[in-house]
Amino acid sequence: MTLAPPTTVGSRPWQLPAGARLVIGFEFAERVGFYSMVSLLALFLTASHAAGGFSWQPAPALTLVGVFSGLMYALPMVGGWIADRALGHRRALAIGGSLLFAGYVVLTASTWIAGTLLRSADQPLGLWPTPAGVGPAYAWARIAFWSGLATLVIGNSLVKATLVVVLGDSFAGDDQRRESAYAYYYAGINLGGLVAGFLAGSVAATAGWPMAFGMSVLAMGTALVAYFARRHQLTHTSSRAPSPQLLAAVPETDEGGKLVRLSILAVFAILLLVYAAGSFQLWGTMSLFIERSVDRHLGPLEIPTQWFTSVESAALILAAPGFALLWAWLARKGHEPDTLLKYVLALVLGAAGLFFFAATAANIGGGAKPGWLVPAVGIAIQATGEVAAWTVTYGLVYRLAPRRMVAAIMGAFYALTLGLGAYLAGWLGTFAERLGYGRYFFLLGLGTLGFAVLALLIGPRLRAVAARHGAALEAVTGQK
Repeated sequence: MTLAPPTTVGSRPWQLPAGARLVIGFEFAERVGFYSMVSLLALFLTASHAAGGFSWQPAPALTLVGVFSGLMYALPMVGGWIADRALGHRRALAIGGSLLFAGYVVLTASTWIAGTLLRSADQPLGLWPTPAGVGPAYAWARIAFWSGLATLVIGNSLVKATLVVVLGDSFAGDDQRRESAYAYYYAGINLGGLVAGFLAGSVAATAGWPMAFGMSVLAMGTALVAYFARRHQLTHTSSRAPSPQLLAAVPETDEGGKLVRLSILAVFAILLLVYAAGSFQLWGTMSLFIERSVDRHLGPLEIPTQWFTSVESAALILAAPGFALLWAWLARKGHEPDTLLKYVLALVLGAAGLFFFAATAANIGGGAKPGWLVPAVGIAIQATGEVAAWTVTYGLVYRLAPRRMVAAIMGAFYALTLGLGAYLAGWLGTFAERLGYGRYFFLLGLGTLGFAVLALLIGPRLRAVAARHGAALEAVTGQK
């Protein structure tokens, strides 16, 4: 799952400091590595030994993808604390990037072992003791696989938490170009996701799993070499102290007011968690469904399943300016929806995407597979919901969080929404085969839509409580 970019870009990339351009490039390459790997993971785990995979059943594979993705989004809160208190941001970035590179190398090695030495094994490569007759290759592949994932989680916790801080530190004082840099930073995330799906899918289809996972090694290695070669450009130019203008933008409240504000944020976090649990299906259940049950042929070409993950990134890139223009047009007419209504829209779009998958699954029968266009449209529709919600989330947290806890609350918000959402997506996916894919996607979409209705019902009360405590829910589009 990628994050939607802010809606305005004021400066050109070449007008940014060299250090800022380095961080933006680092994040793009790092995201190419991450999204390449995660788009392959569920498919590789469930591939047979004959196909070079680990021959897992879908349920444990989806559970692992959910736990892994959840930790990747939740633990940066811990990594940020370590970077702040012990390592320093640049040292944390160097250590974290090196760990990511090592993790991808070890993970790729495990796929090579599986592809070359385990093809004759008749049992899945699991957590438990090595089955008799398989030999030491089984144990080495298992050790490399779990060591690689653990190393990636630790490295990501340091990198994800510090890159944005290092980017901000590339500017002096209240340099207005900082907001543009953040816009390019998040655009780089989505562009990385777009490139990753096409790259990993194409390489996996033509050269096999080890080479496909090796794309993550190449991408992270490129980022790391550029960082060590040019880190002298990261001159510390900004004071970490907030400006008087920023301090004035966040009024102090009494302790009761702070509790109410945090409670309001918790409501929004729950709504975004529901959306995330549906959108993260793309990395697990949706990918397995497309791989096994959808006709992916476009003429003579069989579309690699990983390409569908790039549809999400493409939709994010295209939808962001569209929403920006829509909100601006509505604002001029005095009808721009507030933050709660934008969250409702996100949930409705998320539910619609799931219903498209349910409709696709309902057409399975008679030995014929349904076509790929409907699920691709479903992915795109669901992704636009992310743009509707996340373009106002940064400003929401900034306005409602207590002044001295903004960074910590933002980290907690990530953990509760993206971290827990990724885990729930994997856990829920274990019920897909038991329920049938059609019923599973339909029920998931129905639940998502139910929370949209619930948000509308509690809306008047929530707005009234927020207004009484100086936390009106009017949107500040594009604010970070």
